[in-house]
Amino acid sequence: MPKKFLLLQLRDDLSAEHEVKMIKKNGDFSIKDLVVINTLRDPSKVPQPDELTNYQGIITGASGQYDLSCLTKTSEKKLQKVKPIFQEIIKKDIPNLAICFGHQYIAQIMGGKVKADKHQAETGTYKIYLNKAGQNSPLFDGCPKSFYAVLGHKDSVTKTPKNLKKLASSTRCNLMSYQVSKNIYSVQFHPELNKDGLKWRMEQYPQYLKGTTIEKVMAKFKPTPYSKKVISNFKKIARQSH
Repeated sequence: MPKKFLLLQLRDDLSAEHEVKMIKKNGDFSIKDLVVINTLRDPSKVPQPDELTNYQGIITGASGQYDLSCLTKTSEKKLQKVKPIFQEIIKKDIPNLAICFGHQYIAQIMGGKVKADKHQAETGTYKIYLNKAGQNSPLFDGCPKSFYAVLGHKDSVTKTPKNLKKLASSTRCNLMSYQVSKNIYSVQFHPELNKDGLKWRMEQYPQYLKGTTIEKVMAKFKPTPYSKKVISNFKKIARQSH
């Protein structure tokens, strides 16, 4: 029987259920092949580092509740409990797709810097530009050199560790996707979100709408058919790694 995929969540508000729904829908996961563990709601269920190889691959989700650039002592304490998991993923090159907050956190653990840079912040649909490495990456198989994706972030990786391979940038953000070793990939954008998903998230997190409104963002929405390919491509990468 094939191993299951694991979704590690880093959020404990209403968006937790929404994230599961979106990843299952746009990642084409069934109830049987995706295990969901909310690291904040159920800390006792968080796997030990040596248990991570029990899964085909791991998706680490986003977190609209927390910003790495300004963590409270309480949220930092919560995050420290899952840090060993990320360290194990990096150490053993366990297949991992890190989305948004996960993208930033892995970069930070590896020596990068994450800051709230208003010039790189994005909410809405923006164009993703693949560099040469990105165009040749299995993560973006079937994607054109540039495509639209849903974004919603205030923080950005402002200093890139030397041992990360940059794969993409966006209209505003310098580091939109990277690769570590062979099996660890990240995206600052949200491959799991569609138009309705973006609208729902903005309603939950109005703080991401500085200088604009939901109506204005939705009026500029661009179709994102290639973005969700990232999830299905990651599933292939994970299966081929075993």
